[in-house]
Amino acid sequence: MKFFGLFIPLILLVATIVAGQTTPESEPTASQSLPEKPNSLTICAGNIPPEGMTITATGTAATCAGACRARTVEPVQGPVMVICAGQPIPQYYETESTTTTAACNCIGEEDNAYVIRRMNGAPTPTPTGVSLPPVSSSLRLK
Repeated sequence: MKFFGLFIPLILLVATIVAGQTTPESEPTASQSLPEKPNSLTICAGNIPPEGMTITATGTAATCAGACRARTVEPVQGPVMVICAGQPIPQYYETESTTTTAACNCIGEEDNAYVIRRMNGAPTPTPTGVSLPPVSSSLRLK
């Protein structure tokens, strides 16, 4: 009878330890695959982002050999952005602060990103590659 009295707490203890050691799948890791985002590109570490784009995440991708070699680049847009550290600050933006984000963990675990803000009076960027249709003569105001 004493055996069963010790057996149940022992099983509960082991189950608690095992449950505490598992990590949720949604928790980001440095070698996590980069998610596909609209208007983004994946480049490999060491490559220069295209003009008007900046690195916003790091990770692993099939197109880049090795773990933590992929970089997500996105268009520079909006009044405030969070970009990965260690790269030039885009034109018309200034560094507001340093922060830490899981999206840039391949660069480091702390202070791995910049919060940047578009400067007062700076021109608003226009999307590249987007052309507006010509104005029809029937739509002109009289």
